[in-house]
Amino acid sequence: MNTVVALQFAYALTGSLYNFFSIARLKSGQTPLSATNPFKGVVIMAAVAGVTLTQPYLNGIPYTLGWLFLIVFLGRGAVTNHFRAIRHGRDLHLYSSRTAAHGAFLINAFGLTAGAIGIVLMIGYWLFPH
Repeated sequence: MNTVVALQFAYALTGSLYNFFSIARLKSGQTPLSATNPFKGVVIMAAVAGVTLTQPYLNGIPYTLGWLFLIVFLGRGAVTNHFRAIRHGRDLHLYSSRTAAHGAFLINAFGLTAGAIGIVLMIGYWLFPH
């Protein structure tokens, strides 16, 4: 489980850095990296880190519920929007480049995968305790 938690923190860090670079671009008069509001993105990545920090507490229930919420929230929002931009060209003009759009999608797809693995492992731990 420690590896999965580390991967989830890596997601939060990478997503935060992506958003901080986007904020820096905005402050220098350039377009943001993606269509997502980078200030909200930083808050969401802080929430990801916060949920991940709860993993050892209360038998993992806040962690599991938090990640379930994050997967639905991000999957239906940011991940779907980034995918539509890449696949269908929808709102692609809101990204600084195609590479930035692909990066946003890949970062979030990685994070949601790590979150889903964490949920499965936590449920496995409940069903088959050590």
